[in-house]
Amino acid sequence: MATVVTVHGTFAHTAGTADALNIGEQSEPQWWQEGSAFDADLKAFASGAEGPLYFIPFSWSSANSELDRRKAGTDLLHVLRQLDAQEEPYCVVGHSHGGSVIASALIESVARKRPLTHLRKWITVGTPFVGMRKERFLFTRLTLTRKVMFVASFMLFMMFLFYVGAEALDDAQHFRNERYYTAILFSGVMMTLPIVFFYLVFRFLDNRELMGYSAGSVERAKQYYQDKWLPLCHKDDEAVQGLRVLPNVKLHFFAPDFATSTLTKASVIALPLLYLFVVTSPTFMLAISDFLQTRVYDVQAFAREDSSATQARDELRNLGRRMRDAREQAERGGLEPASAEEARKRADELRRELFAKRQQLEQSFPEFSNVERAQRFKRRFLQRGGRPPQPCEQNRLCGLGHDYALNSKLLFHVVTDELSASVVDDDAFGGAVGGILRLFAPVVLVPLVFAAIALGVLAIIQYIASHVSGWLSRVLNYLTLSEVRRSTFGNDTEGEIVVGADYGPTWLEPVTFMLPIEISDLISAHSNTMAAQSIAKFRNAISTLAFAEGEDTKSGLISNYLSWKELVHTSYFDAHEFRKIIVQAISQSDGFMPTEEFKRDGDFDRTALWLSELGKKVDPTTGLVIGETPAISSLPS
Repeated sequence: MATVVTVHGTFAHTAGTADALNIGEQSEPQWWQEGSAFDADLKAFASGAEGPLYFIPFSWSSANSELDRRKAGTDLLHVLRQLDAQEEPYCVVGHSHGGSVIASALIESVARKRPLTHLRKWITVGTPFVGMRKERFLFTRLTLTRKVMFVASFMLFMMFLFYVGAEALDDAQHFRNERYYTAILFSGVMMTLPIVFFYLVFRFLDNRELMGYSAGSVERAKQYYQDKWLPLCHKDDEAVQGLRVLPNVKLHFFAPDFATSTLTKASVIALPLLYLFVVTSPTFMLAISDFLQTRVYDVQAFAREDSSATQARDELRNLGRRMRDAREQAERGGLEPASAEEARKRADELRRELFAKRQQLEQSFPEFSNVERAQRFKRRFLQRGGRPPQPCEQNRLCGLGHDYALNSKLLFHVVTDELSASVVDDDAFGGAVGGILRLFAPVVLVPLVFAAIALGVLAIIQYIASHVSGWLSRVLNYLTLSEVRRSTFGNDTEGEIVVGADYGPTWLEPVTFMLPIEISDLISAHSNTMAAQSIAKFRNAISTLAFAEGEDTKSGLISNYLSWKELVHTSYFDAHEFRKIIVQAISQSDGFMPTEEFKRDGDFDRTALWLSELGKKVDPTTGLVIGETPAISSLPS
């Protein structure tokens, strides 16, 4: 007897069929199942050389997952070993990633040094073989659980090294004797054994799980399976060609300035945040206070002038108070004209006396204004109340920056010093006009200065935001594209990186067996026909889709109208001539033979001739043999 095992591809269990279009026989078996058109052709056109032909469908999860494909390969290998044990010939046919499952089973068989001796041929149809490479270091290839265990054992070793280092720096040499060094050696062995043990175990498991990377396995795979492999592919296969070019695709999901606008909005709250940061930072507040005390007000230098300044200030305040009293008396109602006039004269005399006193003070005490500012700063921020006032800790800002209320007053003082002076010392130099100027100058200038600072902060934030956005876009584009590639290739392994996809597995010599153009055209025509019928169904169902509630419902309706035969990738076995090519390849294998019915078929000689040409170089764009006249001129439609 002889056996043919079929292996379906990704998502085979969820794919739609022709019943989605309400055409043909409903719920007909798919190519890899018993009762399918391929099963019928196989049994009609091929048989075992010494007995009947058996058809065994192999089913797996069909998920786009490298781990699932490898698990399916292990399960398939178990099936093939049972066939091998019967010492009967068998062939395996896989479509799409079903071919990857077959390749996984074969590489596992030679990695375990038990190659399949009765496998006659393995045929892959439209299979995008995913090429992988190991991470460089063992640690990066470990699973998360193993990494945690390895780090824990490494920590024990590091603790021992730190202990030895501390002991080496210790001067207590007289406590060290032979027993001491024996204990150190024993501790070192005990602390080193865990990391050595886990390293050896994880190295063994790594070699066992990634067995396909060893040079010995690759050589044995070529020896046993290279000549038995028949890869078939349509030049326009969407899955194969798409995955082949995916590693070179440069998609930009995030523009370089995608985050600039959002980050720049931080300038709106930048100044308030900066204020809160400074007012709650003792370091900054002490730095500001020390700078004002030493560089702006020169508090210590003017300390010896305190008494003179205080006496002069009291005289000016006394004259100013007497002048205001006289003015109030002159303006008070009920006074006789003579008394009122006398009060006005007295007020004018006091004003002239105050003016003269100020001029005299300016000449005799030119630093009076600066001493006043220094005293005012010291009273507010460097002294505590009492009689007499006491200096604060270290003669610095009271509270040493931890008094947030005083901190806020200091910042307020910084931007409105002259305003405070005008309000508190309304009898200072400059008269009424000077007081008005000192009062309103901060009202005008402070907002302008703050506006200028805000614009400066905005410009800085915009500059930083543009560069941060550009950097983020590069990082996010890289991570997103990596995840898209990882998901598309189905790479859910630990410690392996996808390098691309090609027509064959990495452990075999690269071979490209493109279908002849006649067969390719038949498959393309079928997929185009199915696509046209799907479009017609969609057109008639637009109203249903429009009134469907919810995105999930709409997606479900759309998938119900797809037969999944709209793609070349899923249409191979719908072409009768293509199925005959597969059957011809199987019937030519040792232990198989074509039936008399197949020999009488008009396509028998053409398919045999085409298979004989497959070993020659083929142009993947045309499907024609390079340098020769096509051996197959046409096939009946």
